[in-house]
Amino acid sequence: MSRPTMFNNIIKNTIKFYANTDSLQNGEFNVAYGADGDFLFGTGVSIASILLKNEALTFHFHIFTDSLDFKQQELLSELSKKYNSNISVHMISTESFKGLPTNKLWSNAIYFRLVIADFFYKKEDRVLYLDSDVICNGSLVEFENLNIDDYAAAAVTDRDSSLWKKRAKELDFPKINNGYFNSGVMLINIEKWHSDDITSKTMGLLSDKKAKSKFSYYDQDALNIALAEKVLFLDKKYNTQFSINYELKKNTINPVTQETIFIHYIGATKPWNSWSKYPSTSPFMNVMEKSPWKNEAMIKPKSSMQYRYAYKHMFNQGNKLKGIKYFVLYLMNKLK
Repeated sequence: MSRPTMFNNIIKNTIKFYANTDSLQNGEFNVAYGADGDFLFGTGVSIASILLKNEALTFHFHIFTDSLDFKQQELLSELSKKYNSNISVHMISTESFKGLPTNKLWSNAIYFRLVIADFFYKKEDRVLYLDSDVICNGSLVEFENLNIDDYAAAAVTDRDSSLWKKRAKELDFPKINNGYFNSGVMLINIEKWHSDDITSKTMGLLSDKKAKSKFSYYDQDALNIALAEKVLFLDKKYNTQFSINYELKKNTINPVTQETIFIHYIGATKPWNSWSKYPSTSPFMNVMEKSPWKNEAMIKPKSSMQYRYAYKHMFNQGNKLKGIKYFVLYLMNKLK
């Protein structure tokens, strides 16, 4: 007997930008994002990066969000037409995510990815999930043809075995000793994910007071427990992680190479932030200049956390005047 899906009625409506309706029947590569309004800028550039590096492949992009203003609709429509690619924006109700853990860095948008497997059940065999801060730097032909029949998902391990052991101990879950993955890039086997009941197990963990008290990375910790021994671990080139905040340290080494397929800008500072001007963000900036977002202003700091990073980066870049301005705004916001 087929297990029911958890999020049957969560999609309120879908806005479609179809440049090529004929391709809908011709086996597209489905790529999905979960993003709130603050991350749609990054989502658009991420989509553009895939299209620029993969002209031979046919894609259908899916954005699961709770916010889409008219300007973003215009930009996505332009992107669809410019690169002759299909984009669907699925507007979701966030009611199901109330009560799940969030913080200053992560809103409930981190849980939007949990809707994806249910949405595609009985529609597609697999879907690639990407965080909005991921930029494509190479061909996905090999990735598209990857055999994951025996796994619920394929992903890249986070850092090294020392982190895996640390997370296994903190989560009291020894199986993670063998590998703890970053959930920002996941190739999902829809049928296996469903038969293994991954979504409901993850939601159960996130709703359990005792379990979630041990979590540091919320959805990622829960997914690692639910998917333990059901994940195919991939080469680091498919999720090469770099935090722009590493630029504040001396002798920062950027791990991105010519072999890197996906660059993942982890951390609080994103490449679309106004204080992130470093050579390390050039892959994002180069794509942005070729996308409909080329004339969009970089996003300025709004929260106390963002002002904190903004003033540090301004001083680091030698812009003392703006550094002082953001430091004052940081203090003012912190005292509110």
